[in-house]
Amino acid sequence: MIKDYVRKYYLEQDHNCAETVFLAANEALGLGLPEESAKLISAFGGGMGCGSTCGALAGSMAILGQCRVQGRAHATEGFKEQCAALKEAFEKRLGSIFCEDLKGKCFTEQERCMVTVTAAAEVLEAFLKGSEETELPPLTAADIKRVKGLGFLHQKGTRCFNGRILTRNGKITAAESQCLTEAAEKFGSGEIAMTTRLTLEVQGIPYENIEPFRQYVAKVGLETGGTGSKVRPVVSCKGTTCQYGLCDTFALSNRIHELFYKGYHDVLLPHKFKIAVGGCPNNCVKPDLNDFGIVGQRIPVVDNDKCRGCKKCAVAENCPIHVAHVENGKLNIPADSCNHCGRCVGKCPFQAVEESRYGYKIYLGGRWGKKVAQGRAMSKVFTSEEEVIAVLEKAILLFRDQGVTGERFADTVARLGFENVEAQLLDNALLERKAEILGAEKHLVGGATC
Repeated sequence: MIKDYVRKYYLEQDHNCAETVFLAANEALGLGLPEESAKLISAFGGGMGCGSTCGALAGSMAILGQCRVQGRAHATEGFKEQCAALKEAFEKRLGSIFCEDLKGKCFTEQERCMVTVTAAAEVLEAFLKGSEETELPPLTAADIKRVKGLGFLHQKGTRCFNGRILTRNGKITAAESQCLTEAAEKFGSGEIAMTTRLTLEVQGIPYENIEPFRQYVAKVGLETGGTGSKVRPVVSCKGTTCQYGLCDTFALSNRIHELFYKGYHDVLLPHKFKIAVGGCPNNCVKPDLNDFGIVGQRIPVVDNDKCRGCKKCAVAENCPIHVAHVENGKLNIPADSCNHCGRCVGKCPFQAVEESRYGYKIYLGGRWGKKVAQGRAMSKVFTSEEEVIAVLEKAILLFRDQGVTGERFADTVARLGFENVEAQLLDNALLERKAEILGAEKHLVGGATC
């Protein structure tokens, strides 16, 4: 096929667009033209050097003449109509015949106009075969699977995909937003959707535009991804800036993103593994419905020597879940029912609740979807970020090592037993076996379908 020779001449030998189509067709079709003859079409590259008619189309026209003209063009019946039909087929496929338009849509720094030249080769070959139909061949399951791994989800019944853009907890800069808007218009349908996990999806990207799209957004540092049976992008609330936030959710989630989304990107798991960081027990990002959930904590410390047993206790009045109460003339905040939101700290006019301890609660085995499971909290509140990171890494290693291919982490926890899993996460045996676990050849086809 003509397109099979495009990379050779265009990228490897650095011919221009017009020369590439000419030489690729010459070799693929066995025309026997001397390579020097490509100089006859050289000046048409880059739209004749001024962004006019696409050089790839000009090269196609030259090959059409070689294949169809009998003696002279004027003496070849229907040749003028064939030229017009090839031009129409090219324009139907690419949306324009002008270099300036096509470069604005398909050009990338890495591969220049490779997308346009390849498409021109496909149009020319279909046309020469006498086919009126120049539509692209249907996508194969392998095509769809390959780009899904890059973060592109197929729109059923079409050649188009939704491209998933990774954000920093839903945040992007103004420059990134502008670039993404331009990319959606150039390569997609012009629409951008938001996902429940704070990523963005550019809608309606044709298969042929996927690589140009990725390269275009990469110039401002944006990446696609977030699919497959792997650690998924981390989601967090705005706890860093929220009035109720008890920890720096942005910093912690960014650290987790670097360590485990990026650092473990090639690690295959039984299924997807979702992580959420919540700044307080308000649970805005539903940490307890993720495979691994982290919730900021502020544990009040009661100084009973300062408590006066007020009939109208200011601490009890400010408890949002109404568990703080006066009992036998002293304030009681039951440890087993307090959610550690910290809203009561500093509310006692007699300074009975001035002290507190910050920490993190960890939930294991939550999920939503077709089957919903609420994660269960580990028995201790962790007091350092380092502890949380270590437990998270052990949870991922445990899932890879002991999870059954196709099952979610909630199923693994239920099958092994919560107490068993918790004991392993509080121990260091999994970390000591890290190299062995990561090196094992398993979960080659995981359970995630999106």
